[in-house]
Amino acid sequence: MMDIKLTSKDAMLTGLPLKPWRFAEGLIFVLLVLGFGIQAAADTTRPAAGARHHSPARHTGVTPAALAPYYATLQGYEAEGPYHQNASEVLHGLGLELQKHGQHTKALKALRRAMHINRVNSGLNSLSQAPMLRSIINSQKNLLRFEPVTSSYNQLLRMHTATYGKHDPRIAPLLNELALWHLDAYRFDEKSNRIDHLTSAYSLVTSALELSETRSSPEPREQIGLLRSAALINFHLSRHEGDEWSASTNSHYSLSADGFATANPQRTGILSGASFRRGRVCHERIMALTAAIPEVSLEEKLQAQAELADWYLVFNHRAEAMAHYQQVLAQIVASDQPTELHAKLFSTPRLLPAMRMENHHSTGSTLFMTADVDISEKGWGSQIENIGDTLFPGQRPPSNNSLHYMMVDTIKGSRFRPQFVDNKAAEVSNVAVKIPLLH
Repeated sequence: MMDIKLTSKDAMLTGLPLKPWRFAEGLIFVLLVLGFGIQAAADTTRPAAGARHHSPARHTGVTPAALAPYYATLQGYEAEGPYHQNASEVLHGLGLELQKHGQHTKALKALRRAMHINRVNSGLNSLSQAPMLRSIINSQKNLLRFEPVTSSYNQLLRMHTATYGKHDPRIAPLLNELALWHLDAYRFDEKSNRIDHLTSAYSLVTSALELSETRSSPEPREQIGLLRSAALINFHLSRHEGDEWSASTNSHYSLSADGFATANPQRTGILSGASFRRGRVCHERIMALTAAIPEVSLEEKLQAQAELADWYLVFNHRAEAMAHYQQVLAQIVASDQPTELHAKLFSTPRLLPAMRMENHHSTGSTLFMTADVDISEKGWGSQIENIGDTLFPGQRPPSNNSLHYMMVDTIKGSRFRPQFVDNKAAEVSNVAVKIPLLH
């Protein structure tokens, strides 16, 4: 069959790219893969060819009328004393209202006051503070304050371990969240011990998996999420350059792994050398767990199988990858919903690895980069144009030139799950790629 060159000008990808092999000294960002799947874009408006752009502000200013009820209520509580227990909840609501309108610096002041009052009334490590602390983390991420985010996560972990202990499976989801945060922090850190992020993430997700398996009735979907994270971390370990030793707690960023790190230093060369095998084992287990879920959908089963094919592709085992993709395509054709399933899995190229199921378009704390890319039938990107960034109010990234070169180098070093037409991988022109840099 002849090669098919398609144009999907309005198709939009969401995912994070592979880490580039080497960047010029002084660059701050290293884009990593933390996304899952393709999300339909609400706005497909495109800039002129070659233009760089900042998207318009997504928030409107909060009106005094919207804040007046909070201030009036707080004034009444303060008349009864500076630490009225209900004031904490009102301050939290005020912080959330300010966040909705992009006023994160002001929101942080209200949220910190809410936490302080809560701690006075409920205790230093009361989990009733957790929603407020998570709101603080959200604003810190929006303001790109990475060390404070890590400190807040450390505090959140202390609250949970003080309440449940370090060996309770209920803290497994938080350990996973911390592990994924380390992947975000890794790309912003230029210090020589930045490898601590990857070894800390590895320790955290390993601990999370061990805790999850201690449940009397293990939750398969939780384990599937943890295994996806473990595979993702192994992928990044395989791409890290250098062979450093790390104790997983050497830097400020890595303190969240304290108590969950391995007893002996981990050598990156040892970890990365087995990354492909460990990740493949993760995906094979994901397939088995998915198939064993009684109410699982066919789409979930096929997605798990496609992710194993993706894993082979990103490690350049193309023959094995294509064989697995063909098995998935055959099951789609034999199903009672072939059009719908094909559209979800193979109608548009997908930036790999695709391992986190998140709708990034609804995440207010995400920084985006965008570009138009031609994608070959082998999953390579070229002809990268219209590079731009999508910022939220208050975000201050490095220069546009740094982001521009990051985007080009990242896509050139990335792989895409190809688009399939008539069960054959096809070349696609002008695909709009949208990459979240911060989660």
